[in-house]
Amino acid sequence: TTRKNDGCLVRGNRGEELFRWVLNQRGLTDTAIQNVINGWHESWRRHRQRLGQFDEYWISLGRRREEILKVEDPELVIANFISQLEAEDATNANQANCRSALSTLFQLQGFKKEKINGVALQQIMKKPQAGMRKPIKEEQIWNYDQLLKYIKSKSDQKVQLSEIEFLGIVIATIMGYSTLRLIEVHRAIVSKLPKGCWQVKTAMFKGHDTGVTVIFRPLDDLSICPTQWLSCWKNRRKKKDEKLPVWWLYSKNRVASYEETSKAVHIVMKACKIPAGYTVTSIRSSSMTKSIDQGATKTEINRATRHRKGSQAVANHYDKNLNDKIRTRLAKL
Repeated sequence: TTRKNDGCLVRGNRGEELFRWVLNQRGLTDTAIQNVINGWHESWRRHRQRLGQFDEYWISLGRRREEILKVEDPELVIANFISQLEAEDATNANQANCRSALSTLFQLQGFKKEKINGVALQQIMKKPQAGMRKPIKEEQIWNYDQLLKYIKSKSDQKVQLSEIEFLGIVIATIMGYSTLRLIEVHRAIVSKLPKGCWQVKTAMFKGHDTGVTVIFRPLDDLSICPTQWLSCWKNRRKKKDEKLPVWWLYSKNRVASYEETSKAVHIVMKACKIPAGYTVTSIRSSSMTKSIDQGATKTEINRATRHRKGSQAVANHYDKNLNDKIRTRLAKL
C-alpha cells in the first residue's frame, strides 16, 4: 500500500509539474496558475494524476516535454493516448478522466474545443462513456432509521465520543437532512441563527454550479436533530476559539481534510452496522428512499435533492416552500 501511495504521489507531482510548466510557457503567472488550480477544488487531485499518466506515456514515445507546445493537432494526441490506454485494459473511468484532463490542458494552451473534440475522438470515447453509465436497476439500500437510532443512542454520551466520531455524526446528520454531498458539507460555512436555528451555506459545483443555503430548525426529537448536534459540536470550544473553522480538529490542531471527514462518516456507518461497500453518498440515497416511502411528493423530492436543473430553476425563482416538512417526517422513527 505504501509503495502504491508513493507511486501515486510521484505521478501526481509529475502531472502538476507538467501543468504548471505548460501554463507558465503560455505566459500565466504563478498566481494565475494557482487560481486555475483552485477552481477545480478537490477534482484537481484527479487531474494531476491523469496528467502525470500522460507525461509517462509521452516520454515513453521518446518525446520531449517541449514538443507538447508544438502540437498542431491535439485531437490526434488525445485519441492515440486513449487508444493506448484501452489496449492496456485501463478502466472506462481512467480513460474518461485522462481525456478530460488532457482536453483541459490543451484548452488552456489556447486551442478551441472544436479543434480538440473532433469526430474521431468522439467515436473512440463512445465505448468508455457507455461503460460508465449507471444502468437503471433495483438496488437494496440500507434503512435510514439505522443511522438515526445510532445517533439517538449517542445523544447522551457526547462527552465520551471521540472527536472523529463526533465529527462523523454531525456531518452525517447534515447530509441526511439536507441531502448535500460530503464535499459540499466540507466546504460549507456554518453559522448560528436566532431561535436555535443553524445555517449551512455552501457551493454546488456538480450539476448546478451555484450557491446553496440550508437552514435547519429544531425538530421535536432533539437527540437526532442537526441543530442540537451542531450546537454541541461548537460548544466544545473555548471562547477564544469561536472563530475557528467549523470542522476544526483539536487533536490535529488544524481543519479536518476531506479524507478525514469521509473517514469520520465511515466510522459512524460501520458502528450503525451498515454493510461494508456502501459509500458516504449512500446517506443521501437512504434519506430520500425513506422520504419516498413516507409519501413525499415528486416536487418535494426534486426540491430536496436538487437533482434536476428544471426543478432547481423553479426552486430558485418560484418555489419558496421550505424543506422543513420533509425533515420532520425523516426524524420519525
